Amino acid sequence: MRKTYRLLLYCTLAMACMAGAAFLTINALFPFPERALQAGPALLVRASDGTPMRIFLPDDGRRRFPLKLDAVSPVFRKVILASEDRYFHVHPGVNPLSILRASVQNIQEGRVVSGGSTITMQLARLVEPKSRSFKAKIIESFRAMQLEYTCSKEEIFEHYLNFTPYGGNVVGVGAAAFTYFGKSASALSLGESALLAVLPRAPQAYDPIHNPAEARAARDRLLDTLRRRGVFPANEVALAKQQPLPTALARTPMIAPHAARMAYEQLKESSPTRFSRLGEDHTWELTTTIDTTVQHQALAAMKRRQPGLRRTGLANAAVVVLDRETREIRALVGTDDYFNAQRHGPINAALAKRSPGSTLKPFLYGLAFDAGLAVPDSMLLDIPTDYSGYIASNYNDAYNGPVTVREALIRSLNAPVVRLLARLGVPHFHRFLQRGGIELRHGPEHYGLPLALGACETTLLQLTALYAALADDGVWRPARLLPKTEDHAPSDDSVRLLSREAAYFVRSMLQEVPRRDLPGIWSRTIGAPEVAWKTGTSFGHRDAWAIGFSAQYVVGVWTGNLDGRAAKGISGAQHAGPLLFDVFRAVEKPGTALPRAKDLNLTTTTVCVESRNLPNQYTPRTMEITTIAGVTRLRRSALHQRIFVDPETGLRLEGRCLTDFPAEPRVVRTPPDELVAWELSRGIPVQTMPPLSPACRTVPGRGGPSIVSPSTATPYVIRSDAPAEFQRIPLKARTDGSDSKLFWFQDGRLVAQGRTSDQLFLSIERGRHRLVVQDSRGRIDSVTYVVE
Repeated sequence: MRKTYRLLLYCTLAMACMAGAAFLTINALFPFPERALQAGPALLVRASDGTPMRIFLPDDGRRRFPLKLDAVSPVFRKVILASEDRYFHVHPGVNPLSILRASVQNIQEGRVVSGGSTITMQLARLVEPKSRSFKAKIIESFRAMQLEYTCSKEEIFEHYLNFTPYGGNVVGVGAAAFTYFGKSASALSLGESALLAVLPRAPQAYDPIHNPAEARAARDRLLDTLRRRGVFPANEVALAKQQPLPTALARTPMIAPHAARMAYEQLKESSPTRFSRLGEDHTWELTTTIDTTVQHQALAAMKRRQPGLRRTGLANAAVVVLDRETREIRALVGTDDYFNAQRHGPINAALAKRSPGSTLKPFLYGLAFDAGLAVPDSMLLDIPTDYSGYIASNYNDAYNGPVTVREALIRSLNAPVVRLLARLGVPHFHRFLQRGGIELRHGPEHYGLPLALGACETTLLQLTALYAALADDGVWRPARLLPKTEDHAPSDDSVRLLSREAAYFVRSMLQEVPRRDLPGIWSRTIGAPEVAWKTGTSFGHRDAWAIGFSAQYVVGVWTGNLDGRAAKGISGAQHAGPLLFDVFRAVEKPGTALPRAKDLNLTTTTVCVESRNLPNQYTPRTMEITTIAGVTRLRRSALHQRIFVDPETGLRLEGRCLTDFPAEPRVVRTPPDELVAWELSRGIPVQTMPPLSPACRTVPGRGGPSIVSPSTATPYVIRSDAPAEFQRIPLKARTDGSDSKLFWFQDGRLVAQGRTSDQLFLSIERGRHRLVVQDSRGRIDSVTYVVE
C-alpha cells in the first residue's frame, strides 16, 4: 500500500512538474500582452479649486480615469467581489467549481445564464477580446493564469476595475463614477455601487438614463442577493434601494476651453515623456491656475460687450487675467463662444499674433529713463520729422510742438516716441522686447523706427505678461498656466527689464491716463479700483487693445476680427477700454489702491522751465523735476543765449563788428531750427534771433534758402478743364550755391524734400497756405500763397 501511495505521489509530482514546465514554456512562447494593461487614459483638466474644466480623450476615444485600488470606494470593491468572484483571493485565476456550476445552470436553463468566469478571466478577455467559443475560453483561462503568475491579486483587481466597460466610451469605475454621478469613485454609495456592478453585464439594457425600470430592477436584484449572502445588512440594502437613479449623464465640462487646450498642449510639449506615460502611474488629471470665479466674471463681461462690438464690425475679443504677484493665469477667454465656428470660436485669440499698436510705447519710455535720456517731465518735440522717407504721424494727423514725456505718453503721441527711438537705437529696443517675452520673428533692421508704434506681431498673453513687469517694479516673468509643483517647477526665469525707478515713472504716468468709465477725477469715485492702463490700435484698424493692472491683477483685452478684416474707426480706448474696466470692476476689490513704491533712488533737479534741461546763466525761469540719481543725464540748456545787437537798428552784431559799432547785450530764445520751421509753417508767431547786421560782411552764416516758387504776387487758380496731375506748383528756392538738402513744410506738414537741384512739385489745394523751407543747416524762409 505504501508503495502505491508513494508511486501515486511521484506521479502527481511528475505531472505537476510537467504541467509547470509546459506552462512556463507556453508562457515564454506566448507572453501576456502587458502593454495592453496600460491603455491611454483621458486627461481631465481642472481649475485651481479642482473644478473640472475639460476632458481630452486618448487616440481610441475612450473615457478612462484609471485609479489606484485605495482610491476606489471600499463599498464598491466589496460589491464587485461579492457579485463577480467570491473566491477571487483563493483561486489561481481559474475556478473549476465556478465553471462546473455555470455549466450545470446553463444546461438546466437551456441557455447561457452564467459564464463562470473569474475576475482574472474577465480581465484577460477585456485586454484581449475574442469571440465566445470553447477555444477562446481555453485561451482566456491560460491568460488568466499568466496574470496570476505575473501580478498580485491587488494589481489584478485594480486593473479589472479600470478596464470594466460601462457603455458608450466609458471605461473603468473612475470614468463611470464621474459620468453617471459626477463624483469621485471614492465617494460611491451602496446603491450607486450596485448599479455600476450590474451595468457592464448589459450596458444598453441596464442604461439608467434610457431604461430606468430595467436598471432599477437589476440593481435591486443584486442588492437582494447581497443581503441574502450577508454581505450587507437589510437596513443598508433598504436605504440603497430608495436611492434614485441618475436621470442624465453628468454634463461634460467645458469651462475655459481655450485655457484647457493650452494646458494640454503645454504638458504635451514641455513633458513629452510624462505625457506619453499618462496612465502608467494613474495620472490623468492636470490642475491649472484658472480661478473659475474670475473666469466666469471675465466671460460674462465679454458677453455683455460683444453685441455692441459686433455692431461696429468687431466680431471677436479675448481677455487675459494674470495674478500680479505670481503671474499665474487666473482667466483666459479666447473667444466668447467656443462652439461658434462661423465666428472662429475654437481659435484662441489670446494666442493669435497681432500688431500691438501703441501698447509698446510705455516700455520705450522706460528704457529711455534707464538710459538717462529723459524723465517724465522732460521735453520732447511733437513735430513731423523725416527719417529716410519715414515720417511718423499722430492719430489725428495733428502735431503739438514741444510736449513733456508725460503728456506724450498719456495722449499716445507718435512723433515724440519715434524721435526717442531714433536716439536710443532700434536694436536696443528690439533686445528689450525679446527679453520681455515678445517673440519677434525678424531682426531689428526689418522693423526699423515703426517698431515704436507696434510694427511687429505679438499675442495678448505675451503683452499682458510684459505689462505685469511694470506692475512688479520692472521684473518680467512668463505667465504660467500650470502651478509650481515638483513636476512643473521651473528655475528662476525672472528677468529685470527696467529699474525700479523707471518702472515707477511709467506706472505713475499710466495712472494718469483718462478712464472712459469714470469722470476726470476718477480717484474720488467710490468703489472704483485704481488702475494704470494703456491702449493701442494697430496699423490698418485691425486690432484694438487695452492693457492695465490693479493691486492684484493684470488684465489684457483685445478686440478685432480673427479673419483679419479691418474695422474703420476703431480705437483701443473706445472699443477695448470699456471691457477692460468691466473686468477690473468684477474681479478687483472695490476702491483698492495700487501699491505705493518705497525707497526709490530718486532726487530733484533744477531745470529750465521751457527746455527742461539744466539751466545756463541766461535761463530766466527754473523749476524742480524728479530724476533718477546717478542715472539721468540732462544736457545744458541752449534755449536762451546772450547776443549783442546794434542799439539803433536792433540787428545782431558778431565778430569784428563788436569793436566797430556800439553793441549792447540781449538774451534771446534760440529754439531748434526744425521747431521754428514747423511753427512758421503753421502760422505761429515765432521769436527768432535778429538778422545779422549787413555791416558784418566777414561773418559766415548768411545765404539761407529764399523761396522763388510758389509766388506770393498773384493767387493760383485751379482749372476745371485740366487733369489734377498737370496742375502742380514747382517748389524752388534760391540758395548760397551749395546743393544742400531742403525740407518743405506746408501748414505744419512735411510735403516734400530733396536737394536744390531736384525737381519737386506740390499738388495744389484751394485755400490760403503757409509754406516754409528749411535747409540742412537749419536756415529757413517762408511765404504765404493762395489757391482759388
